[in-house]
Amino acid sequence: MFFVSITAIAAILLVLLAAPGQCAAAVNALLKTMTHEWGFLYIATHLVLVVFLIWLAFGRFGKVVLGDPDEKPEYNDFSWMAMMFCTGIASSLMIFSFLEPIYYLTDTPFGIQPLSDEAYEYAHMYGQFHWGPSAWLFYVPASIAIAYQLFVRKGESVRLGDVCNQVKLGRGWVARAIDVFTVFAVLGGIGTSMGLAAPLICQILSRTLGIPNDLKLLAGVLLLWFAIFSTSVYRGLDKGIKVLSNINIYLALLFIAFVLVLSGIPRVFDVEMNSIGLYLDEFFRMSTYTDPFRQSGFPQNWTVFYWGWWLSYIPIMALFTARISRGRTIRKVILGMIGYGSLGCVLSFSVLGCYALDLQKSGRVDLVAILETQGKDAALIAILDTLPLPEVASVAFVVVCIVFMATTVDSSAYILASATTRRLSGNEQPPRWNRILWAVIFVALSFALTRIGGLETMQTASVLTGFPMIFICMLVLYVLYQMLRTDEAKKE
Repeated sequence: MFFVSITAIAAILLVLLAAPGQCAAAVNALLKTMTHEWGFLYIATHLVLVVFLIWLAFGRFGKVVLGDPDEKPEYNDFSWMAMMFCTGIASSLMIFSFLEPIYYLTDTPFGIQPLSDEAYEYAHMYGQFHWGPSAWLFYVPASIAIAYQLFVRKGESVRLGDVCNQVKLGRGWVARAIDVFTVFAVLGGIGTSMGLAAPLICQILSRTLGIPNDLKLLAGVLLLWFAIFSTSVYRGLDKGIKVLSNINIYLALLFIAFVLVLSGIPRVFDVEMNSIGLYLDEFFRMSTYTDPFRQSGFPQNWTVFYWGWWLSYIPIMALFTARISRGRTIRKVILGMIGYGSLGCVLSFSVLGCYALDLQKSGRVDLVAILETQGKDAALIAILDTLPLPEVASVAFVVVCIVFMATTVDSSAYILASATTRRLSGNEQPPRWNRILWAVIFVALSFALTRIGGLETMQTASVLTGFPMIFICMLVLYVLYQMLRTDEAKKE
């Protein structure tokens, strides 16, 4: 699996770097087909997971311990939450918390009048739908299945294919194909995150520090990332990833608290209370929204894109969260992943999104016009310029984004190193050379994707790599149910 994956990735990188223009045209041509003709599969997968996880969390299997029956959790709640959250959320959270609500003011769902008061209400809420519980539930079944195989059945592999190998349908070439898809799903998810964040960080640094925004700056940012996350992943789970994740949480909370004070605490709570009510009222409508007659493209451009992105992150989240969840019950893992993960995302969107919308509503900055004419990078810089000491605020934002991205990438490198190691028990860590190699590959891939550039290209990467994960996800549900039922029958 290691050599097959490396060979395929090397070939893809060579093609991307040799013909960036042709590659951009080819992958963008696939986006409409995947979202408009097959988008309903992404939406249906989300609904199946909602029903399955409610049954699993509150049913008879919810009390099953992922480990020995009397085993205690390996990590305390804060460290577990920090590592889990920082693995699943890269710097894209900070970027989209500011910008996504502005997009929704003109690209509205349900035929709402653009820039109307109703559009502002939905704009503040809709990002929380995409990044809240609906996002985090994608990761849970595979996380539990791998942890169960690893710590209850004492398996020697963290590969998703070996977990699916427990049933007849997932054996042989199917298991190996799942492992290869796992590698490409991780690369698609990470490539999307780094490809979105790197140009923006370069733009901010260029403007703040007065240096040219060229390939040298991009290479410098990528090398800085590499230095941070390669050091972290080299030091391992406890001394590297855990420490960096804790630092990341504190930095993000400080920045959000700063913006919260500027927005006004009563104002943010007022807007968020309205969004919570709107979210609860519209949840099932948003979850099944395909817009087949108006065909505005909103669910395809946004919801399907996000579900594809989260699906591509399943291997990262599942393998990593499984590794750190020893000693927790299935119910605690489900409620913890969905609860802690959603809380962090909702906090960011409620505060940063409210600030951006108020800038637009008050007329201080026409962010809608800037987005349409100059793009997302210029719009975010315009937002940062409204903060006190804008140069300091911009640098602080960049630092948070860099650390956020580093925590996600070091976890992903750890996971792919684990997945491409032949045997690995629950207490063992993959070889250091393997971890560093994947860190190098992430940097090369992000550089290649940045060259072919554009949000649509990144969307296509996520949607395409997430598509095979739909079927793998359904197989994982079946495998998990069979493992739990079989072991229950043996005990009885």
